[in-house]
Amino acid sequence: MTTTTLFLAFAVLAFFFLLGGVSLLLVFLRLRRGKGREASEDLSKKLELLELTIQKTSELTSQFNSSLKQDVFEHLKSSRDLMDNSSRTMREQVRDFTESMTKMHGLFREMQDTVAHSTEKMTSFQNIFKTPKLRGQWGESSLDYMLVQMFSADRILRQYYFKSGDAVDFAVKLPSDLLLPIDSKFPWETYSAYAEEEDEHIRTQRIQVFARRVREEIDSIAAKYIRPGEGTTDLALMFIPAEAVYYDILFHLRDLALNDYAQKKRVIMTSPNTLYLALVAIQSWFRDVTLNKQTQEIRRRLSVILTDGKKLGESFERLGKHINNARGAFEDSEKRLGLLTGRVRRVIGSEENSDEAERVTDK
Repeated sequence: MTTTTLFLAFAVLAFFFLLGGVSLLLVFLRLRRGKGREASEDLSKKLELLELTIQKTSELTSQFNSSLKQDVFEHLKSSRDLMDNSSRTMREQVRDFTESMTKMHGLFREMQDTVAHSTEKMTSFQNIFKTPKLRGQWGESSLDYMLVQMFSADRILRQYYFKSGDAVDFAVKLPSDLLLPIDSKFPWETYSAYAEEEDEHIRTQRIQVFARRVREEIDSIAAKYIRPGEGTTDLALMFIPAEAVYYDILFHLRDLALNDYAQKKRVIMTSPNTLYLALVAIQSWFRDVTLNKQTQEIRRRLSVILTDGKKLGESFERLGKHINNARGAFEDSEKRLGLLTGRVRRVIGSEENSDEAERVTDK
C-alpha cells in the first residue's frame, strides 16, 4: 500500500470524526437554548442520525482496517520474497566472483611462469644475434633445414667452391643440371641499430648505413657466385633468415629501392616464408632447358604477345568506334522513324476526323 493511499484513508476517518463532533456540538447548543418539545424531537432525530453515521463509520473503519491488514500482509510477503531472492542472487554472484578470481589468479600465475620462461628463451636467442659467427651459423642452419625439406640430398651442395676459391653456402642442382647459388646474409647489427633508435635524425642516418650494407652484400653475391661459365645460373638467391629484416627491406624501406637494386644485379632476396615459392618458380623456369635459351625464347614470345596484344587493342579500339558510330546512327534513325510515324498517325487521324465530319453534315 502506497503513502498516498494511507493518507487518503486517514483523511476519511478524520472527516467522519469531525462530522460526529459537529453533530454533538449542535445538539449541545440546541439543548442550551431550550426550545421545548420541538427541540427535543429534533434532537432525538439528530441523535439517531448521529448513531447511524457512527455505525456506518465504524463499519467502514472495520472494512478499511481489514483491507489495510491484507495489503500490509501482502506487501510484507512480497518484500520478504524479494529480499530472499536478492539475498540468494547476491550469494550466487559472490560465489561465482570468488571462483572467477581464483581461476584468474591461477591463470595469472601460469602466465607469469610462461613469460619468465619465454624471457629466458628470448635472452638466449638474442645472444645468438650478438655474435657474428653464431648468427651466421644460425642463418645457414635455417637455410639447410628448409632445403632438406624441399630437395633430395644429392641435389644440395653445401659450401660449394668456385675456381676463385670463393665458397657459396649452398648450390642447388636444377633439373637442367645448372647450379643455383644460395647464400645466407644477416646484417643484424646495422638493422638493429636503426630499428631500436628513437631519435629521428640519428635513425635516418642509420637507415642509410643499413641500406649501404645490404647493397654491399648484394654486390658480393653477384660478383662471387653468379658464374655461368662454371655451370651456375645467371642469378643467385640471397637468403635473409629474419622475416622482420626482409619485410623492412621490401616494404618499410622501399623508397630506397633495395629490391630493385638486387634485381638489377640478378640477385633475388628471399626469407623463410618466400624461399619455397622462389625455388619452385626458378625450377620451373630452368626445367629441361638452359637459362639463356629459355630467357631468349620467353623474351621473343613476350615480344610477340605484346605486339599481338597491341594490335588486338587497336582493333578493339576501332571496333569500339564503329560500334559507337553504328549505335549513334541507330539511335538517330530510331528518332527519325518515331517522328515519321507520329506525323503519319497525325495525318491519318486528321483524315478520319474530316470524313466523320462530312458524314455528320450529310445526315
